[in-house]
Amino acid sequence: MGCRGGRPDTTMRAMTTTHPIWTAHYPVNTLVLDHRKRLGLVGLLQILQDVAWLHARHLGHGYEAMMDRGTLWVLARFQLAILGPRPTWGQDVTVRTWVRPPAGPIALRDYEILAEDGAPVAEATAGWLTLDAASRRPRKLALDGDGRFPYRRDGTLTLQPGKLPPRTDLPEVARVAVHNSDLDVNGHVNNTHYARWILDTLPLAEIEAHRLVRYEINFLAESALGDTVIVERGPMDAVTGAGAVDAVDVQVQGRRASDGAVLFVARLGAERR
Repeated sequence: MGCRGGRPDTTMRAMTTTHPIWTAHYPVNTLVLDHRKRLGLVGLLQILQDVAWLHARHLGHGYEAMMDRGTLWVLARFQLAILGPRPTWGQDVTVRTWVRPPAGPIALRDYEILAEDGAPVAEATAGWLTLDAASRRPRKLALDGDGRFPYRRDGTLTLQPGKLPPRTDLPEVARVAVHNSDLDVNGHVNNTHYARWILDTLPLAEIEAHRLVRYEINFLAESALGDTVIVERGPMDAVTGAGAVDAVDVQVQGRRASDGAVLFVARLGAERR
C-alpha cells in the first residue's frame, strides 16, 4: 500500500479503537532527507511526531480533544535506536506504533520503523506528559476510564527512556534565538527543532565519519518565543565494552540564557563508518 500525494497512508491499520497497533506508511521524500539523500534524523522525528498525532486523535486524545479538557501533551523523554540502513529518496517506510500499559506518570509510546522489504530500520520509545494548558503544570490523565483503552500488553519494546543528568563542565558551542518558525501548536519550541540545534553543534566531517546509532533526549523545561538558548556540547567519548567497535558517545544540552535553566539534555551514540 503506497502513499497518496506525499501524505501518510493509514489504510492498513485496524479501523477500530480496540486494536492496539496503528500502522502508517510514509514516503522518503525531499521533506525528510538529510544531505546524503537518506532519511535524516530530523525527518524521522517529524514522521514519528506525525504518526503519534494521528493515532492519538484516532483514540480520542488528539490535540482538539485535549484542548477541550484544558490539557495538552508534551514530549518529556525520547529514545531512538537505529538498527539498519536508513532508506533513501524515493522509498517508503512503514511505522507501527502503540501505547504501553501505564506504569507511572509518563505515558510511553513505542514505534517500529520498517523499510519497504520489512527490514527493521529503527525503533523508538517516547515518554509523554499531560500538562494543564493554562498553568503548564503536570496533570493526571485517565486514558483508560472505561477499561477499554487499547494498550499493547505484549510485544512492547525493551527501550526505556531514563533520566539524563545535566553536566556542569560542558563548554558553550552556540547560542540560538527562538523564532516564530521554531514554535509548534503548543506555543513552545517543537521537539524536532532541538534535534536540529544538536546536529548543528557537530562538525560535518564528524557527521560524515560516523553512523548515528542512538539518539536520546530529556526535555526539562519549555522554550518560548524570544528565548535565547545556550547550547553546550561535550567531547566525543570512546565507548568501551562488549560490542563497542569504534563507538563514541557525546552529550549536548541547552540552557535558557536569561535564567540558566536547563531546557534539554541529549546523548548521541555513533559508530565510525
